[in-house]
Amino acid sequence: MPRKPRKGLSRSRGDFEARCTITKVTGVDHQGRPALGEKSEELCSILKLPGDNADVSAKIGSSPEHSTVPPRLEDAVLLLRISTKGGINDIIEVAGLRLKAIAISPSYDSVGKIAYLVVQAVICD
Repeated sequence: MPRKPRKGLSRSRGDFEARCTITKVTGVDHQGRPALGEKSEELCSILKLPGDNADVSAKIGSSPEHSTVPPRLEDAVLLLRISTKGGINDIIEVAGLRLKAIAISPSYDSVGKIAYLVVQAVICD
């Protein structure tokens, strides 16, 4: 049975494409909370959200035998464009979720150029 797109998402190239808000984390404040900086709006493709247990390696150009992405216990996997302003530890809000980027790795096209960035994220408190 096919999954229904979540509210505000559109189906594109086999993935869910959505607008996301990326907030730069510039450090921590005196109480240990993240100090937030500049926000930007971008498009991203959603490969996995919390509750999805699907293997997304085929969608990002790798396979379980020859994975290009290290195994992690991420809650979500997103694809961002190479022009993204997002980085490790930044907050990404998408599909009603607030996520923290824990790993970012490049994915290459068939001629060896970086095609997009694979972002592994966890639910943010």
